[in-house]
Amino acid sequence: MRKGAPEGGELPYRNRILLLAVLAEGTPAEAKKLLDPLLSIDSPQVAVQVGNWGDVYAGFQIPTADEPANWKFYSQFTRKRFPSKAIDVIVSFMQDAPTDDSNFFTQAFGGAVRTSPRGGTAFPHRDALFYSEPGAGWGARSEEPGACDPPTPQAQVWIAEFSLALRPYVDGAYVNVPNVGMQDWETAYWGSNVDRLRTIKAEYDPHNVFKYEQSIPPA
Repeated sequence: MRKGAPEGGELPYRNRILLLAVLAEGTPAEAKKLLDPLLSIDSPQVAVQVGNWGDVYAGFQIPTADEPANWKFYSQFTRKRFPSKAIDVIVSFMQDAPTDDSNFFTQAFGGAVRTSPRGGTAFPHRDALFYSEPGAGWGARSEEPGACDPPTPQAQVWIAEFSLALRPYVDGAYVNVPNVGMQDWETAYWGSNVDRLRTIKAEYDPHNVFKYEQSIPPA
């Protein structure tokens, strides 16, 4: 379900639920059949695009000039279906979102993701039902270095409280969307693979030259 920008030049997806479904192989009719259970809810506006993989994904992107100056996300995984209390948490926080660019992003798991590639992998979250991110975007882009946007404290508090309220229903984190200040971040990102990754680190970077606040130390 894709919706175009409304009149007046506003950003295209304010106060809406947006579903992007990509079928790597198949026809528009096959895609619609797969999505029928979702498309039967309410009266969604539906648009279909046929093209190569790169063009389709490029169409998902917001032009840089239209992007907020700041983004903050909190990554997490869910392995059991959300109970009604978790849904209520999401609804409550989204109703009180600090900006129109705030969102709750989810990405379904399953299929090939559940199969670990030959030789193993550092990614431990293959049993998740879905990945999600409470996220906030705010502020206007400026040429002035270090410019502070007034909504910054409000947006940061909203993200922190939102992620905390969801904690009973989620676990883990995605290393490519790091959660600053998270305790036990090693197992949140890599699960039981931490010791194996430390051994590899010791072999290829024993002096820990390549490091940052949440990098794996050598064994």
